[in-house]
Amino acid sequence: MQAPTFQSGEAFTPRFELWMNGIVWQAIFNVVNSFTMQEMSTIPIPGMGLTSGTRAPIDIFIGRVRILQDTVLSIQDPDSFYERDMSKIDTENDKGEQAHLVYRAILRLLHRSGHLRFKPPRDFADD
Repeated sequence: MQAPTFQSGEAFTPRFELWMNGIVWQAIFNVVNSFTMQEMSTIPIPGMGLTSGTRAPIDIFIGRVRILQDTVLSIQDPDSFYERDMSKIDTENDKGEQAHLVYRAILRLLHRSGHLRFKPPRDFADD
């Protein structure tokens, strides 16, 4: 296949483009909404009958935090503060709490690098 020339205009046409702002936003949104799903389990207890309960599936949260981490670190280099936050993870034994610490470290990294913006609350006196 012949390479496109500048005269053909194909040299300037992107073949595939990802909007990383949208991808990071969706990854954060997915992490936050991890706990909207519920797992229900029913356990038979001899002599008592059935008992059932629901819980939030922590494995979905952990998986979504990993995807967020991979996405953010593909576009943002970690700094020394991020490395310090990540070193605290080894002190936790619970996988869910480890994922929470990773999530917190990622949000702090994004905030320090200026990727998170906060709108001030709306003041009705300004209307």
